[in-house]
Amino acid sequence: MLLVSCVENPEILDLNFYQEELQSTETATGVTLNFSDLGRSKLLLKAPKLIKTVDLNDQLIMECPDGLELIFYDSLKNIESVLIADYGKLFSEFQFFIVRENVVFNNYKLDTLYAEELEIDFIKDSVYSEKLVTFSNSEGRITGNKLIANSNFTFFKLSNVSQSHINYNL
Repeated sequence: MLLVSCVENPEILDLNFYQEELQSTETATGVTLNFSDLGRSKLLLKAPKLIKTVDLNDQLIMECPDGLELIFYDSLKNIESVLIADYGKLFSEFQFFIVRENVVFNNYKLDTLYAEELEIDFIKDSVYSEKLVTFSNSEGRITGNKLIANSNFTFFKLSNVSQSHINYNL
């Protein structure tokens, strides 16, 4: 069993891999990738530019330097959530995705998460952040650090709350 820590693994935290450790690199534009499990669509990745590299350990690394849209599907192929970011990097071996800059993550209930950076662990169906995030829905909004959530926000925990606002219907 492989356990991956979103904080302590230096291979994941260092987004600038050494060029001499890369085995091959390919670049594509206008990319749409469908990720499935046993024939069921789980994710759809759309990116204007994708850089695919394979390191010396045969780990596939996909980088989206010019932005991306990532769509999460449930088992019936209904959209669970949609993530948009200006930058992303996927590590296939760890099934781990890091997105940065202008991150907006919406779920099917129209809850929205705004973030500077998110780390997504597909194996655990978990979303993490140590940086500033704001969660907003029809009931109000809350801002803080240290987010732990699942990919459709039916569960989330936010620590170090710096501000909150509740919408009251009078």
